[in-house]
Amino acid sequence: MSVRSAKDAIREARSAAGLTQEQMSEGICTIQALSRIETGAAGVSPATFQALMERAGAPCERYPIFASRSDFDCFYALKLARFHLDAWQLAPAWEELEKLETYGWADNKLYYQEWLLLHGRLQFLSYQCDHARNYHVLLNALHISRPDIDLFDFRALLLSQNEIQILTALAQEALYLGQRDTCLAIHTQIEAYLADSKFSSLEKERMQAEDAVVYAKYLLGTGDCLSAVETTDRYRSATALYWNLSLLLELTFLMGLGLHHLGDTPKAAEHIKNVFYTAHAVKSNYANVCREHLSRHTDFPVSDYMRQMPEIDSKTYPVKEIMDTGHFSNGIFNADSPDIYTLGMLLHDLRTEQNLSMDIVCHGLCGKSKLSKIENGSLQPDIALTEALLQRLGISERIFTFWGNERESRLNDLKFQLIHIQNLSSKMQENYFQEMERLVDEKDVLYYQDFLVVKALKNRSPSHRISGLKKALHYTLPDFDIHEIMTCRLSWEELSILNCLADAYRKTDDSYLCSLYYHQITAYIAKVCPSIMLQAQVYPHTLKAYCHTLYIQRQYNAVLELQKQFCKAFNLMCYNIDTYGSYLFYYCQALGECMQFDAATLYAVYCCRAKGLMNQDSSAAILKRAFEANFNILLED
Repeated sequence: MSVRSAKDAIREARSAAGLTQEQMSEGICTIQALSRIETGAAGVSPATFQALMERAGAPCERYPIFASRSDFDCFYALKLARFHLDAWQLAPAWEELEKLETYGWADNKLYYQEWLLLHGRLQFLSYQCDHARNYHVLLNALHISRPDIDLFDFRALLLSQNEIQILTALAQEALYLGQRDTCLAIHTQIEAYLADSKFSSLEKERMQAEDAVVYAKYLLGTGDCLSAVETTDRYRSATALYWNLSLLLELTFLMGLGLHHLGDTPKAAEHIKNVFYTAHAVKSNYANVCREHLSRHTDFPVSDYMRQMPEIDSKTYPVKEIMDTGHFSNGIFNADSPDIYTLGMLLHDLRTEQNLSMDIVCHGLCGKSKLSKIENGSLQPDIALTEALLQRLGISERIFTFWGNERESRLNDLKFQLIHIQNLSSKMQENYFQEMERLVDEKDVLYYQDFLVVKALKNRSPSHRISGLKKALHYTLPDFDIHEIMTCRLSWEELSILNCLADAYRKTDDSYLCSLYYHQITAYIAKVCPSIMLQAQVYPHTLKAYCHTLYIQRQYNAVLELQKQFCKAFNLMCYNIDTYGSYLFYYCQALGECMQFDAATLYAVYCCRAKGLMNQDSSAAILKRAFEANFNILLED
C-alpha cells in the first residue's frame, strides 16, 4: 500500500470518530481550512496532520509531505531533539532546538508549540531552571492551540500528544511551585484521558510514564510512599523495553526513594545506585542531582565510592523569550504551491547531496524507472519501500509517522514484538511467528525479508541460521560481497542481518569471518555516516559484538584499542543503555586482563548497575564472580 493522501486519511478518521469539522479543527486550524484539506484544495504540514489525526483518535502512520524544505528541516530537528532528550543528552538537544529558531519554525505555530515544550523539558532536565519562568513558557505553549483552557476542567477536550505532554509538564512545574492542587487536578484528568484514548500502545505508555513521574513526586511529597512505589513500578518495565533512558532513570530513582522512606533501604539502595551509576556512565547531570538530593534531603547512606565519583559537567541553557505567533501559519498550505516538498523530492535531494546514482540506492529494492517516478512525484512508494530507501540514504524512518493499512500496521507490530523476543514466552513467540507467516507474501519483498530474518533467528544451529540470514539478505542484495560493502548503500534491516551473520559465524569453524564482518560494518558506518538515529539502531550492537568477539579471542589490547579507535561512535551507547551494559561486561574484563584495575573496577560497576537498571541482575552476578575469581576484586559500591 502506498503512502496515502492527507485528504482521504483525515476525512475518514473524522467520519469514523463521529466528529464535526468544527470539533476536529478546534485550536488547530479554521473550519474552512479543514474543509479545503478534505477536498484536496489545501495541503497540510505533518505537524498539523498529526494533530488532526490525534484529535480524531486515529493511529498515525506515515505521512511525509511538507510545505517546503524548511518545513522538513524543522520537522527533522524536532525529532532529533526529542531523541537526545530521551537519552538525557542535553547539549545535542540544545543544538537541534537552536536550528529551529534559525529556520524560523517554518512559520508554523505547531512547530513553535513543540519547540517551547522541548525547551521547557530541556530546562527542567538541566535542573538549573527557574520553575516559575518554565511554567510561564509552558502555559504560553499550551495557549497556542488552547487559548481558553481551564487547567481544572479540560476533561471534555480532544487533546493532541503535544498538548498532553505540555499539561503533564505544567503539572510538574506546579508541584515545584507548591501548587499541589493544580498538579493533582491535571494528573487526575490526564490519567483518565489516557486510559480511554486511542493512541498506539507505545505512545500511550510513554505519556502514562511521563504522568507517573509527576504523580510519584506528588505522592512522595504527601508522604504516600507506598502508592509512589506502586505507581513507578507499574511503568518501569515498559520504559526499559522502549529504551527511554530519561524516564527510566526518573521512575527508578523515585521508586528507590519511596522504598527508602518505607524502611526497605537495602532494596532502595539497589535502585538508587542503579540510577546514579548509569547516569554517571552516560555523563548525565542527573547523577549530580541524585547524589545531592540524597545528601541534602534524606538519611540514605551514600557510600564513600559514590561520594568520590567526580561531578558531571552541567550547563545552564539560556531561556528564550516568548514570541507572538499571530503571524504564524497553522500548517495549511496551497496544494498547488511550487514550494511543496514531497517524499520524492526528499529522496532526490538526499541522493544527489551524497552524489549517489539511482542504481546504488534502488539496487534490489525496485527498478531505476520506479525510483525515477518516485522522485518526480508521479508514483507513491509503499511503506516498506519508503523505509528502505530512506535508510539507504542515511535517514532513520523513525522520524516519520506513517499511515498504513491494518495488515501493514500488524506486521510492523509483530516485527517489533519479535525483535524484543526475550520479553515473550515461547508460546507467544510461536503464535506471533505463525501470524506473521500468514500475513506475508513472497511478492512483498521487504516484508518477506523481515519474516525470513525472524525465521532464521529462531534456529539455534549456527550453520542453519547463517543459511537463513543469507537467504534473507539476498532478497534485496542478491550479489552481496562483504569485501565490497563500500560500494553499497544499506538499509537498517540489511545492516542488522550483517550483524547477525557476524554473530553466527563466531560459533563456526569460519569464526575469522566474525571479525571481518564487524570490521567492515564499522568501516561502512564511519564512511557513510548515517543520521545519529539510524546509527543508534545499528552501531551499538556492532561495537558490543565486536568487543565480545575480540574478548573471547583473548585479544584484550585490541578491545581497548577498539574503544580508542571509535571513541566518538561509543557516544552512541548512551542511546541504548541495554547494549552499553553488555559492551561494558567485556570491556571491563579486558581492562582487568591488561592490569588496569582502577578503570576495570569503575566500568564493572557501571556494567552491573546498567544491567540492574534493565532488570538483568543475573549478568551482574556473573561479572561480580568473575572479578573476584580472576582479579581478586570485590565489586562493592
